[in-house]
Amino acid sequence: MDFNGMTAAITGAASGIGHATAHAAACRGARIVALDRDAQALERMREQFDADGLALVPFAIDIGDEASVRQTVDAIAQVAPAIDLLVNSAGIVSRGLFETTTVDEWERVLSVNLSGSFFCIQQMMPLLKAGKGRAVVNVASLASKRVSYTGGVAYTAAKAGILGLTRHAAFELAGDGIRVNAVCPGPVLTAMTRNATSEADRRKVAAMVPLGAWLEPHDIAGAILFLGSPAARMITGTSLDIDGGLSLITGSSYEEYRRARQ
Repeated sequence: MDFNGMTAAITGAASGIGHATAHAAACRGARIVALDRDAQALERMREQFDADGLALVPFAIDIGDEASVRQTVDAIAQVAPAIDLLVNSAGIVSRGLFETTTVDEWERVLSVNLSGSFFCIQQMMPLLKAGKGRAVVNVASLASKRVSYTGGVAYTAAKAGILGLTRHAAFELAGDGIRVNAVCPGPVLTAMTRNATSEADRRKVAAMVPLGAWLEPHDIAGAILFLGSPAARMITGTSLDIDGGLSLITGSSYEEYRRARQ
């Protein structure tokens, strides 16, 4: 996949899947517009990319705030008049049980994990139309089709909403030649995931995955870049599960399944 001469805007770019995607795209020739709320992490990322000879322009942003998105996109347009690929990767988790989830927690998770993707697509449409790639990839989750074990009800609801947003945007924006797809990662070992789980929990999850391990952020990055590349020029409105086969499990772990047949 060649991204020479292209510009990729990536939210949540300073960590996890967003960072892995930014690095992978930059190594393939893309200039990266890195969007994240952590300004210090963005600066460290810029220094790292500069040292590696990779092109990156950082912007601190709160994607859950429409005004922040609008102002940032105006600033982006001054340095990158066209965006070829938009990756909506930014996200946060909720931890409470259904009955203890607060209104503030519910609204904040939905604002970042769902509304933020809508704001970014809507505000960047003129830049996407001006680009050659005209692709959007939203990072949903396996939770969008099941439930989240590390997040709460707000996280599951927001990620399910991402799939609806993806389908509808793909339909409406097709007239402008803009493709919109989603990836649905299973258990990905990021800093956020480590903070939300214990070592025992992580071992248990790994045992459940038929391919035998947690996914790494670069596993998701490769799929995102495929969907954002010309190789997927006729793919839109779809979602791609990347879960090591976890969605195939209906009850017992993979090892228990095998033991039962020996």
